Amino acid sequence: AHIARVPLLIAGQVFPYPDHQRYFEERIGPRLGPGARFLGPVGFARKRRLLTAARCLLVPSLVAETGSLVAMEALACGTPVIAFPAGALAEIVEPGVTGFLVNDAREMAEAIPAAEEIEPEACRAVARARFSLEQMVERYFAIYGRLAAEASAPA
Repeated sequence: AHIARVPLLIAGQVFPYPDHQRYFEERIGPRLGPGARFLGPVGFARKRRLLTAARCLLVPSLVAETGSLVAMEALACGTPVIAFPAGALAEIVEPGVTGFLVNDAREMAEAIPAAEEIEPEACRAVARARFSLEQMVERYFAIYGRLAAEASAPA
């Protein structure tokens, strides 16, 4: 956000693990100020308001996450996601449709203005088609059905 010269709001919890707290104190805290604010944990309603009003959601996670609930929530709010292609984020973000996958902080900053071209309804449509309760239940039942068929198949 500093490189892109746009305001940054960071919401979420700093977990009570020494490594997490040290990272926040050494890497995040010193960069906070008028253009970058830490909000701490936010409830569902406030998170929805923040995501809906956001220009985009930045997910600078280098960890190969198995899923990114906040990325799916942002898409459901019509907000594009800009993320590193780590783990499930590479499957959640459709480049040019629901956001962008980038390789470093500079690319992330450069993608922020491009996020303005992403249609909010495209983000919402993808979220409905891929992450709605109905879709998730349907996919889980399909997986359970395959597993049950494999378990009952003669060896």
